[in-house]
Amino acid sequence: MRARVRWACATALLLPLSLSGCAGLATTSKVRAQQPISNAAVPNLDVRALPPIEGQSAKEIVRYFLLAGVSLDDDFGVARRYLTPEAAATWVPQDGATITTGEADYRVRQAGGDITVSATQQATLDARGHVAENVPVTSKSATFGVAEVAGEWRISRLPAGFSPWISDVDFRRVFSPHPIYYAALNRKVLVPDVQWLPDIGLATAVARAALASPPVWLRRVLRSTDKPGIRLAINAVPVDQETGVATIDLSPAALSTDGPTRVALWAAMTATLTAVPSVTRVELTVDGKRLAAVGVPAETLTVSDLGYQLVAPGGAGLIARRGTTLSWKRPGVIGSSRPSGDPDSPPEPLPSLPADYYAIAADRTGSSIAALSTDRRSVGIWKNRQLRQVPTFAGNLTRPSFTGKVALVAGIGGGGGRDDTTGAGVWAIDTAPKAAQIVARPLSMPWLRQSTVIAAKVSPEGVRVAMILRGSDGESRLMVAGLLRNAKGVAFGISQPVPVSVGIDSIIDVAWSDDASLIVLGGNLAGDRWALSCIADGRY
Repeated sequence: MRARVRWACATALLLPLSLSGCAGLATTSKVRAQQPISNAAVPNLDVRALPPIEGQSAKEIVRYFLLAGVSLDDDFGVARRYLTPEAAATWVPQDGATITTGEADYRVRQAGGDITVSATQQATLDARGHVAENVPVTSKSATFGVAEVAGEWRISRLPAGFSPWISDVDFRRVFSPHPIYYAALNRKVLVPDVQWLPDIGLATAVARAALASPPVWLRRVLRSTDKPGIRLAINAVPVDQETGVATIDLSPAALSTDGPTRVALWAAMTATLTAVPSVTRVELTVDGKRLAAVGVPAETLTVSDLGYQLVAPGGAGLIARRGTTLSWKRPGVIGSSRPSGDPDSPPEPLPSLPADYYAIAADRTGSSIAALSTDRRSVGIWKNRQLRQVPTFAGNLTRPSFTGKVALVAGIGGGGGRDDTTGAGVWAIDTAPKAAQIVARPLSMPWLRQSTVIAAKVSPEGVRVAMILRGSDGESRLMVAGLLRNAKGVAFGISQPVPVSVGIDSIIDVAWSDDASLIVLGGNLAGDRWALSCIADGRY
């Protein structure tokens, strides 16, 4: 049976494990929504840990120490009370956390002076605030040494590099996702990286995150604003309760940056901090004096005041096809012409598409359209409703994805930066040139090796690429990477990607739901089952 699947995703609340709630799909086969952690709303409670009480057993001391990891106040001050003085003085909690199913799942065993606790680990929060889901869930164990202190049991030895354990319910009570913005390299756009941060001291936490180095996989596509020595002058960002102005006082190293870097820093901090509910405006200072730069107005309210953009998904709308006729499908709009933003300007008609073309894509304005031939060996580009055939460069081509006036297409064959063994690669097709012939340029991807790209979609701002790679083992994997551009903004390669955990079989397609979320489609074809997963919020 051939399954017919319609994609749908309703994001009402984003989850700590980076899955937003996905509705059922209309299909002739069974559909299962991947949702390892419920997205039910959790009250924003003040979560505090209990200190030790007299007469607790050694097992109870270890169990309650683990529960105390939910309280972040005073450098885990309550949790340290479960330790011997020596252990409390030497314990340096590692950044991040182990996210478990909770205390009810703990399995505690004692052997002499050692107590081992095992739990079901759902995910890991890393030091940068990214959540990595365990698919499938795994068991994690930790062994603690215990000793008596003045007649009471205390923990005398912790596992090396021990980081707190926290249940998935408490995690959603204490942490929340926040977009941390970075300025793109050679482009005036901002790129979000969603990080899970504790709600205590939120303005300070997001400012500190924005000043840190971006994730490794993005560093080649972002402007570096994390110059050595640039940090918060004091570990606090005060927010005026009446005006909502957050004042970020930076270390003197900020004065050594050039003008464009200062503007980028202003833009990144403005976008990041104004996403905090209590903040309406940002002021950057050094030693109490405003950090000045050409292009920074006297009062900066939005990133557009600084010449930067936050690019959201969208554009011309959806394209529907009936026979050779294309039409726009937007709320209240049905037809072959797209209404212009200017009511006095003429509409832009869509071309007719020959029967031997399919897999249509359009740029944000709808003025350029790309489609594949039915044999997936050639690409057609329509400019002003006129077909311009791209010379054959590969086979097994994938649906095009636009970034500006450039369409990316993956396939097998050709040359340049492709892998020498499989011939697989991704090509860039610039639809803007007026030359008679539009050509495909191979992008440098030396890391591809024996894998094949079966889907490649560019993010709304054109800096990131989501890809589905099929390895020599036949398994398909979701990856994200940066789209490398030269000083003129021309794409020339794709950076080393990182995997994204999905939890569904046979991934076949991916799309950007917004600037920080992905929708992935996959399934078990043998069992005629399909699954859709919505991925968001800092999961890598």
